[in-house]
Amino acid sequence: MRTTAGAYAAGNLDAVTDASAHRVILDLDGAKPRVEVDGVLGIVPKVFVNGQRVKTDRHGWRIPLRKAGEGHLEVKGYLPGFQTFRWQGEEVYRLGAHVGLPERIVMFLPLVLLVTAWFMVPVSLILFFMGIPVVKNPHMPRALRIALPVVNTAAAFIALLAVFALLADNP
Repeated sequence: MRTTAGAYAAGNLDAVTDASAHRVILDLDGAKPRVEVDGVLGIVPKVFVNGQRVKTDRHGWRIPLRKAGEGHLEVKGYLPGFQTFRWQGEEVYRLGAHVGLPERIVMFLPLVLLVTAWFMVPVSLILFFMGIPVVKNPHMPRALRIALPVVNTAAAFIALLAVFALLADNP
């Protein structure tokens, strides 16, 4: 597996804004074209074959082989942004493999808001899906990747308490 992103100096924000930092070239044995996965640091990855985006076909993509026929690149996994790419049944790339267990745990913290009030469903889902790119960002310090979902959930909970306080004051 090779990435197309170059080396970035510490403190350089080009790594965050550069689109090539989110693209990985897959080294697929027997595949004829160049296969790239775009959006590896996001929620939904896209597959490109020779620069052209390819649509999925039964949980995967058909890739032409050097000899004859087609191979099958498939994606497995339920958690958005953390799936595994398999080529002919063999794992070739895992999205979010660099993310540690504490980051994966705090990523689910906004779902606690579902327990507090039923109308917090949209807020908790938005915070959950916003947390995926945050915890997957390798250019952000680990402590910040852990703290941001906690702070966002706490802020939403405090806002919920403020709404309850306003409703309790008005008869």
